[in-house]
Amino acid sequence: MTRIGLIGAGAIGHTHAHTVATTDGFELAGIADPTDAGAELAAQFGTTHHRDHRGLWDDIPPDAVIIATPNDLHVPIALELVAAAIPMLVEKPIATTAAKARTLVAAAERAGVPVLVGHHRRYHPVVRRAKEIIASGRLGRIVAVSATAFVSKPDEYFEVAWRRARGTGGPFLINLIHEVDLLRHLVGEITSVSALASSATRGLEVEDTGAVIFGFDTGAVASLAISDAVAGPWSWDLTAGDSPRFPTHPVESHRIGGESASLTLPTLELWEHDGPRSWTSPLHAVHDEAGPGDPYKAQLQHLGDVVAGRAVPLVSAHEGTRDLEVVEAVARSAATGQAVDV
Repeated sequence: MTRIGLIGAGAIGHTHAHTVATTDGFELAGIADPTDAGAELAAQFGTTHHRDHRGLWDDIPPDAVIIATPNDLHVPIALELVAAAIPMLVEKPIATTAAKARTLVAAAERAGVPVLVGHHRRYHPVVRRAKEIIASGRLGRIVAVSATAFVSKPDEYFEVAWRRARGTGGPFLINLIHEVDLLRHLVGEITSVSALASSATRGLEVEDTGAVIFGFDTGAVASLAISDAVAGPWSWDLTAGDSPRFPTHPVESHRIGGESASLTLPTLELWEHDGPRSWTSPLHAVHDEAGPGDPYKAQLQHLGDVVAGRAVPLVSAHEGTRDLEVVEAVARSAATGQAVDV
């Protein structure tokens, strides 16, 4: 039995608590959160509650800890876990700045403590199947990607101060980083970005909407429109069925265009020409299947394998840092109006 401690009782903390409690071979070793909500969550799952996160490892240290706190607490708590030699999964983003993330990477590497970053999409059956299709060469050379990340966050979401504060909030840091990790995983390394941002809808100091062009080391390009103020279903969160918190809609959010064929996500429709590859030849769609699977459970099981020494992190602290470097480049480009190399 792998014992998992959880720090943070917010929305993603609830997801992790439920995942640990319902996955064979794992148990909650305690929940740390300074609020009464943490006590309620611990009572719900029949585990201990600690208002100070250090209480999780004062007596019997857990086998691993999941950090699901506000973003600015990720690195300070992770460094304490490194000092205590406890493996961890840090929710995305790994840090609020790439410089802070690199501090954690260096400390963890010196101590030999595994650090995973919570980019759960990589464990989704659709993403795994898409990775296989791309690797098979069926799409040919990837030329371009078109993606949307539209959601409508309610007003009460922004009652939490850090979600509306520059440096911790906004869809670039909270949501875009998932898109960056997915694109890097499926298409290649991002080497340049150009971006625009707008806060016109809510008037907060953080953006609510943006548009980004990514350049890849392969020569491919991608365009992404992102907003947390749009009433529409065209986003991974609202199409992929990742979490029961979100309704699922039968539409696509990503289109990966190759020379030979193109692929939609998460619908897994493979589009190919009936005859010659020409705009005058009709195309047809073949629906592929990914099979069932909970990405959060798969991520947790991978954490267990890392703790047991059977695997190395799929999304390491280094990978999480690279994602953050790209997001910082996007923010610089939006602020300056210039393309930025990553």
